[in-house]
Amino acid sequence: MHIVLPRDVSLDGHLVDGAIGYLTIATGIAFVAALGVFLAALVLHRARAGRTWGQHTHGNRARDRALTFAIALILFVAVDVTLAVRATRELEGRFWRYPDHDPAALRVEVTARQWAWSFRTAGPDGRFGTPDDVVTLNELDVPVGRPVYLKLRSRDVVHSLYLPSYRFKIDAIPGSTTRAWFQAVEAGRTEVGCAQHCGVGHTRMRGWLVARDQADYQGWLARAETDSRLRFDPAAGSAADAWDWETGL
Repeated sequence: MHIVLPRDVSLDGHLVDGAIGYLTIATGIAFVAALGVFLAALVLHRARAGRTWGQHTHGNRARDRALTFAIALILFVAVDVTLAVRATRELEGRFWRYPDHDPAALRVEVTARQWAWSFRTAGPDGRFGTPDDVVTLNELDVPVGRPVYLKLRSRDVVHSLYLPSYRFKIDAIPGSTTRAWFQAVEAGRTEVGCAQHCGVGHTRMRGWLVARDQADYQGWLARAETDSRLRFDPAAGSAADAWDWETGL
């Protein structure tokens, strides 16, 4: 079976692909080397003329232990330590640099529930939980070239927002607020999923992320803000899922 990753359309997705690629190559080399050792042992220690039984060793000699330790240490450094250092550098240098003070960032409050995603952006007043909020169900519309800053909450169980084309996954946990960010580099429609089993309707918890160029996004946003004002009903608790962004963590 040939597995193909979806096209990467994010600013930093190549960093994730690079880590996955390195892990695949490093473990592949280790597997081939181990297979070679096993085959060599079968050939060199097999029963043959002058030896009725195969040659057996217990591997308890000092040099055997030293060789085993050296190989294990090389694999540990080559795979685990290298990936840990690389991941730490990229997390601190990119993924954990949240756009808290970036005025261009699109701030989105995400509410997860069995079995749907609710996405909320503040309207022209810049405040969440007001009549001009733009609220969509199972569809997140974002502009290309701007950071998209998400804060997530869950109404029931643990969910996990998964954007495979953006190499992005973040849990939504009951009783807490999690956060992450990404940036689209090209327009298009890609899938949104839940990567955490959350009940019998887990497979239905799907949606779409629509990345739009700036002009298209502004046109969509104008229509969406108008629709939101028309639908807003304070008596029905339309803003119940909103929270104050600055105190959301």
